[in-house]
Amino acid sequence: MKYIVLVISLILYPICSNGQSYNLEHDHSTIQVENIDKSVKFYIDILKLKEMDTPWPENPMIRFFKTGNNQQLHIAQVDTYGTVKTNKVLHLAFSTNNFDGYLKFLNVQGISYYNFNEEQNKIQKRPDGVRQIYFQDPDGYWIEINDANHL
Repeated sequence: MKYIVLVISLILYPICSNGQSYNLEHDHSTIQVENIDKSVKFYIDILKLKEMDTPWPENPMIRFFKTGNNQQLHIAQVDTYGTVKTNKVLHLAFSTNNFDGYLKFLNVQGISYYNFNEEQNKIQKRPDGVRQIYFQDPDGYWIEINDANHL
């Protein structure tokens, strides 16, 4: 009998311990910037993000932006700014339902974009057909724009 109880317990333990569901959802990402005003201008003018209030209105060195579906991007200027080491693998990604129009907008703004192989003004196409391009913000963070159909 003890053996049966032990076996049943060992079988049920993983099921019971993994039964918790935490429903984690992405809330926000924060990036560190050298010049808050320059970065705010970029994220408003180029990415067309909407700025929102922060819980710290007395601190102008951190700013919040809506990025859709209850998600946010926070940008913060800190005194201990160091060189940000970036590459395309570490990037922010946004999808648009007007990919071609956004490319024209970038051209008018004088912003060069690249495919993943560093070819200027070339579009990357994923195996699933999604088109994507990359460009950098004032601090060198890579930004991907794609036409993934989940808007």
